[in-house]
Amino acid sequence: MATRQPQELLYLKQLQWSGRQSQPSEVKMVASFLQLISLLILHELCAAASRCLSAEMVEARERKFNASQKLNLQPDAREHQNRTTCEQAAQQMHELNGRALSPWRYYIDRNDSRQPRDISFAKCLCKGCIIDGHEVSDYNSVEVWAPMLVLMKTECKDANTYRVQKMRIEVPVGCTCVRPKITK
Repeated sequence: MATRQPQELLYLKQLQWSGRQSQPSEVKMVASFLQLISLLILHELCAAASRCLSAEMVEARERKFNASQKLNLQPDAREHQNRTTCEQAAQQMHELNGRALSPWRYYIDRNDSRQPRDISFAKCLCKGCIIDGHEVSDYNSVEVWAPMLVLMKTECKDANTYRVQKMRIEVPVGCTCVRPKITK
């Protein structure tokens, strides 16, 4: 199947085949036309990416997104809800998040506009670090962040339609012990 070519491109090819030199104005006209075509293609691609989808189409995209992600690697935050203070963590140093010098607990961050809706976020239990079973303020506990790919949906002006977009968010996944920042 032959592809259609814009008149300007055909004209340039005819000039090349005839051996006649193309004029600078002709080349500029074709270059401008090609830029316009590129902009139109880019506009169409952007419009397709940002078009509004029905609720069913959004659910299908969410299922496809979930299947492509390894979402069950998140720790179960309910297991860690009983450890709420730094002192408790210092006494119950069993699991990794409790044995660390900077213990943390998990909580569920829920966002109904995001897929996955529920993500386990880590929260440091201590301001300082646990050394020899006691919190020491000479060091700081800070969250360790990792990027995570999520699917975000926003409502369109039309009823029951949504715009869906992949985004990278930063998720706190644990805590670590660091020296305090030195202010100059």
